[in-house]
Amino acid sequence: MNEERKRRIALNEAVFRQVNDRLDELNRGFATITENVDLVCECGDLDCTDRIVMTSDEYEELRSDPTRFAVIPDHVFPDTEDLIEDRGHYQVVEKHLGLPSDVARATDPRDGD
Repeated sequence: MNEERKRRIALNEAVFRQVNDRLDELNRGFATITENVDLVCECGDLDCTDRIVMTSDEYEELRSDPTRFAVIPDHVFPDTEDLIEDRGHYQVVEKHLGLPSDVARATDPRDGD
């Protein structure tokens, strides 16, 4: 896979991470009603519309590392990321060192929080 394709996949995932951060913020306003947050798959496919449900605490744990993303099973891009954990209804991936992790860190909306 060429570097431009790797960069595009990483940027696509960053878009979904930003969407999920906003969804998590909205969900926190309803925390007394539900502890779960409905998120979008953070895979590198911009056409993906699959949903992932996890608790806000699980989401915060995921966000603690800017190189990790939540994807539905079988949405892993092995040329840019490794499967770190299978949680059944979603999987946690970690970006490879180099361009993929550099883009993930540079686009982290929580950088500096």
